[in-house]
Parts: sequence; C-alpha cells; structure tokens
Amino acid sequence: MTVTWGYSMNERDLQVLEQYPFTVNGSWRTRGAFLLDTSAGRLLVREFSGSAYKLEKEQKLLSHLKENGYLVDRIEPDKEGRLATVYREYYRFVVKEAPDARECDTRSESEILKAASLLAGIHKTLQGFCEVTDEDRLRLSGPDAVLEAGRHNRELRKIDAFIRKKNRKNEFESAYLSCFPDILKEAQQIELRLKHCAYCQLRKTALSEGHFCHGEYTHHNILVGSNQMAVVNFEKFALDVQVNDLYLYLRKILEKQNYDHRLGKKILKAYEKVRPLSGAEREYLALRLWYPEKFWKLANYYYNTNKAWIPGKHMEKLEKFMSQREKRVSFSAEILYNSPN
Repeated sequence: MTVTWGYSMNERDLQVLEQYPFTVNGSWRTRGAFLLDTSAGRLLVREFSGSAYKLEKEQKLLSHLKENGYLVDRIEPDKEGRLATVYREYYRFVVKEAPDARECDTRSESEILKAASLLAGIHKTLQGFCEVTDEDRLRLSGPDAVLEAGRHNRELRKIDAFIRKKNRKNEFESAYLSCFPDILKEAQQIELRLKHCAYCQLRKTALSEGHFCHGEYTHHNILVGSNQMAVVNFEKFALDVQVNDLYLYLRKILEKQNYDHRLGKKILKAYEKVRPLSGAEREYLALRLWYPEKFWKLANYYYNTNKAWIPGKHMEKLEKFMSQREKRVSFSAEILYNSPN
C-alpha cells in the first residue's frame, strides 16, 4: 500500500488501512474521523464501537437504498470481507464511502424542501424492505416515546428539586426556576396525550411491518453535491415510527428559522407530496413537536456538567427556547387540529 499523508495519521490508523484493498494517496482530518483520497474513490475511516449485528443490518439497509438510486455512505469491507476491521484486538474501525459534497444549507429554502422530499422517499423505500425477526425487534427498535417522555419529566423534576435546595443560585438557575412550573405542566400534558393517542398502534405497526428510520436526520447528515443530495451517518438507524425522523428534521430546521410557520407548512407539504401522513401520524408529529425537548436537553446538560460554571451560550439557548415557545406551541397545534388542506 502506498500512502502519502496530507496530515499524519497515527500508526494505529495506518495499520488498519493496510487491511483494505485500495491505495491511499492522501488524508484529511474531519469530525471524529479521517477523509481519504484512495484508488477506490473518496472514503472515510473512523473508530467503531457498536455491535457487529447492527452493522450488518446497516450495510443491508444502505445497499438497498443504493440499489434504489439513493446516494448513501455504504461500508467498504476489508480484504477478508469484514465490515469492522480489528487492530490489536482492542480497536475496531469502519471505512465508508464519502460523497464529495457539503452540508445542507439551513438558510436555503430549496435545499430544506428537497431534503424533506428525500426523507419521504427514503421512508417509503425502507418500509418492509426486509424480513424482520424477533431478534431485530429486540435489538434494533428505537426507544418508546411514551416511556422516554416519562423519564424526561422525572429528570426535570429531579433537577428542579436540586436547584431549589441551593442557597446561592446563578443566572441560569434562577431563570430555570422561573419558567419551570409552566414548562413542566406542558411536558406532563404531552406525556399524558402521548399515552392516549394512536402512537402505541403506530409503533406496533412499525415493529411488525419493518419500518426503518435514519435515526438522526439533520442537516449535518444531508449532503449537497453537484448532481444529487446524499444522506450519510445511518449509525443510529432504528426500527421505529418513521415520523420520528420528520419530527427531528422539522424541529432542528424550525429552531434555526424561529419557528417560521410558513416554512414549516412547506416542509410538511414537500414530505407529504411523496409520502402522505395518516391522521394518527400527524397527531403524533404534533405532540412530539409540542413537547419541550430543548428545555429538557438544556436542563440535562446543566445537571450532568459543572454546575458552578454555566457558559453564557447556555443562558442564550434558554432565552431562545423561551422566546420561541409560543410559536412552537401554536405550530404544533396547527398540525394537530388542522387538516393538510
């Protein structure tokens, strides 16, 4: 193997690449990995800590998408056909295809809508594309949204009790306490509504019929090339209600766009033009958007880090969440109570 490094990779990485049937001409550091210029095209290598079982399923999913015309980052097997290559018995690596493209621009309405249509197509393609076993349901299923909401609400109450016991409170803690009662009430109401909506049946259908989600469909994992939009990083794929992907995508985009209702409706329209949502799916989507997820994430981050020092950016995020709250709730209600037309 001939190697000419753009930036030096350590010896461990070099040894790993010797197990692959391609020549490496150069490399560049990227987020948690290295991009490679190789005789087999543009690839990416990173450490792997997941299960071999899920990795095999991921490759099957990626191959199915590629066969159906989607641009994805399929895994490159080593010389022995292994998807995860072992080095010195302690470290495992995967090499994946790396489309030469940039991240989706969250300021470009055309790209945002194109990504929504792309997600809908992927969802249709991943419905029942393979036989799902009981072991798949056990090992690949995503978290139950009702149980997750209950856990988050318990954590919110625990954090609130912790802060109230403190004699001296910083700016973030005081702001948290002032808005906590209303936010908790909202969170508890959504937990109750999730229990009594059609979500349980949606989840049951998804697990029995084999509906797969990307698991982290955000602009970071949507790449724009010269000819085609690519979707990468399926590591968190799951057997679950596919609306979860649409919820995450909508929430992330709308947070950046100050919950622009006009844009939100356009995103839904672009998705539903390819894969219409049922009434039950729209209800579940609305309730997920209604739940104050960002507030829980901020509180959870605070509780699990150095509580004596909260960066100013954290306070800014809390203020942004509160400033967008009314728009988020009204947009969620619009999805819940208004028909697609």
